[in-house]
Amino acid sequence: MKPRLHPDMGQVVLCARVAQRLAFREWRNHADVMATPADGPRWALRKLPADYDGMMRLALHSLTVYVDSGMNSVDWLQNVLEASHFGSTFRRCFFFDYKETRRPYPRVTNRGVHSSPKAATVRKGRA
Repeated sequence: MKPRLHPDMGQVVLCARVAQRLAFREWRNHADVMATPADGPRWALRKLPADYDGMMRLALHSLTVYVDSGMNSVDWLQNVLEASHFGSTFRRCFFFDYKETRRPYPRVTNRGVHSSPKAATVRKGRA
């Protein structure tokens, strides 16, 4: 069951909703020359001024990536809204699969890269 989400959740939600509408608008206006549905957000991203807000660019990029991978834009929006509702960072909101399966290791220290917690510890008698 999808949670009921408040529509006034901040910049992430606003950018996600606007990105979806911009993509629909581009698709509706240029559907005859677009090869895939992901071309809508791509074209909208290209039309943004160079100094436009980075959050909007990230939202359009995210929409492009997920629509390109076969996700419906309505499902994408719902996932962004849900991630925002539960307090995820803006990167995690727009790229909800971002490092999903990654563990905190390998971690990088001043001694190099360690592949596991055991590799990060030094045992007595061994160098």
